[in-house]
This record gives sequence, structure tokens and C-alpha cells, in this order.
Amino acid sequence: MLSFLFAFALAAQNATPAPAAMGWTFRESSDPAKPKSATAAIRVADGSRLLVRCDTVQVPIVSVQYMPKPPLAAGESRIVTLTLDEAQADMTTWQFPGNGAYNGEAGEVFLIADEIAKAKKVRVTLQDGDKMIDTSFEGPGDDTMFRKVYAVCGLPYGLPGAAGK
Repeated sequence: MLSFLFAFALAAQNATPAPAAMGWTFRESSDPAKPKSATAAIRVADGSRLLVRCDTVQVPIVSVQYMPKPPLAAGESRIVTLTLDEAQADMTTWQFPGNGAYNGEAGEVFLIADEIAKAKKVRVTLQDGDKMIDTSFEGPGDDTMFRKVYAVCGLPYGLPGAAGK
């Protein structure tokens, strides 16, 4: 009986279930010796992630990033389509440095983040060679986490150069 329980416990320990889909989370760097960073992100069951991220390595920058599973190869910039609540589509050019895609254009990033904040469902679609990649994420419900990301970068949550934001 003891060997059966041990075998069962060992099998359970070695099992690696797929990561469960979770809601949006916020994470901020806590190491004062490293540049500040913050991320608002969601991960779906297959491991793909959508995130709004602040990095301050050289200059503060906020980007929107999509990290699908399996990862994307590095390549030329191309169009990524965000479909919000199955109605409004936003098509912008993103960079593909390897592993995923990102948009770091300040004005576009704010508009994308603001649209995502208002959406109940966000679908990311792009062409990768001869296959279409299409991943759906739930919306965050509001812009609270995105405002925190911008604050960590010391940037206002609004269109760059817009007065009163």
C-alpha cells in the first residue's frame, strides 16, 4: 500500500498540467539595483501572453507585447490586428524581434492600451509565414493596471503631447 501511495505521489509530482487561464495581473520590479519595470499581463491556457510593459533601461518606454506559444521567430515588422469585443479592429505595425511581437510607438501604445482597457474580449491576429495566429484574451475591466504601468515609467497615461491628460 505504501509503495502504491509513493508511486501515485511521484506521478502527480511529475505531471505538468497546462497553465490555467488567469485574469490580468500587475507586477513591478522590486530590485533597486536594476532599472524600473512594470507589467500588466494576461496569460491564456496555452501559455500565450498579452501585456502592457514599462521599461526604463535607457529611456522610459511603454510597449504592448504579444508572446504566443509557440514563440515567433525574429523577422520584419508587419501588421498585427487587435479585434475588440468582436467589433472594432485595430491594425498597426508591430516589431518581431524573436519570441513575440511588440509595438513601442508611444501614441499607438496609449490608444491600444486604452482600447484594451475598455474591451471585454481582445483577439490578437497575425500572419506568421503560411499560418494565421489568432489568440483571444479577456479584457482587464478598466485601465487601473495600465495607469500603474505608465506611472512606474514616470509617464502620464494619455496621448503623448496632449494637453490636460
